[in-house]
Amino acid sequence: MNFEFPEDCTAIASEVRRVLAKACPMDEVRRCLDQRCASGTTWRALADLGVLGATVPERWGGSGLTPLQLAACAEEIGRACAPVPTLASTYLATEALLMGDSDALREQWLPGLAQGNVVGSVALTAGTLRCSAGQVTGRLQRVPAGAAATFVIAACDGVLLCIDLSGPGVARRDLRVLDPGAPLADIDLDGAPAAVLGDAQALDTLLDRAAAFLAFEQLGGADRALEMARHYALQRRTFGRVVASYQAIKHKLADMWVMNELARGHAYHAAWALAHSPQSLPLAAAGARVAASAAFEQASHENLQVHGGVGYTWEADCHPLYKRSLSTSLALGAPPVWKRRIVKHLAAARGGHDGL
Repeated sequence: MNFEFPEDCTAIASEVRRVLAKACPMDEVRRCLDQRCASGTTWRALADLGVLGATVPERWGGSGLTPLQLAACAEEIGRACAPVPTLASTYLATEALLMGDSDALREQWLPGLAQGNVVGSVALTAGTLRCSAGQVTGRLQRVPAGAAATFVIAACDGVLLCIDLSGPGVARRDLRVLDPGAPLADIDLDGAPAAVLGDAQALDTLLDRAAAFLAFEQLGGADRALEMARHYALQRRTFGRVVASYQAIKHKLADMWVMNELARGHAYHAAWALAHSPQSLPLAAAGARVAASAAFEQASHENLQVHGGVGYTWEADCHPLYKRSLSTSLALGAPPVWKRRIVKHLAAARGGHDGL
């Protein structure tokens, strides 16, 4: 059994890593944190590589790649700690349009999403919406990348609506968040135009797919944190010895590696389910979500500890990863939510009850 990515995936990931090393160094990440903005340079580079339209068919301007190839790219985006709205626009909005029932909406939005000219989003928290005659009124809260989104997909009365945010009747309030690379916004709607995309029950599957992709971003960030900690420990000397020679530091690095490898196994299982076994995806995605969140948070925290006091300074590269670990852990629902989903799916598989 082969536990590695196919060669085509590794080749694509290698190219994405090479491009992001130039387009999104840590100086660019810190600049975006300081100015509380996304990285337009990085977004354009990902669009030019075809990453933003990876799973979009060529007829709508995409690359026509597989979900497995997008997962390999997501790992590199996470490794770079790129401040771009891939979760909202690529893993959620693009996937929702591909899963939906409207060719007209796909024709309208997918080419712009693939080219990076349009940012989409999906409202993950229940809003107070009223829809009448193709117009929506109400409020959506904590919308990922809501301030930059051109359209948002939200559930209303049992259906998914694609709401155009580019016209009148839309007011946004950008929320202050710990990680500006994962922005949120409240959106007030007053007669904004909307069209039906599909059944709202598709949201569960959409969340599972997005969770699998996000787990790879978290895995990339966890690996970057481990590499940073190891490199610093091998360079820094105290009391005449390299820091990495101390047993306590060795244990930290070993624990980080173990957690990362556990998360990698879960993430690869989710990627396999994305590509080959949709019925296995809910449980696989939940496992990947929990394992990757734990690994990224531990790796980014221990990276700070290994660096000592310097790790907490603004000039150090540790804190962007730590902030990203916390924001991605809460995105799509905190780990306890996904742990309950694991229990639910295991109980259902064994003929139990959802209340277990």
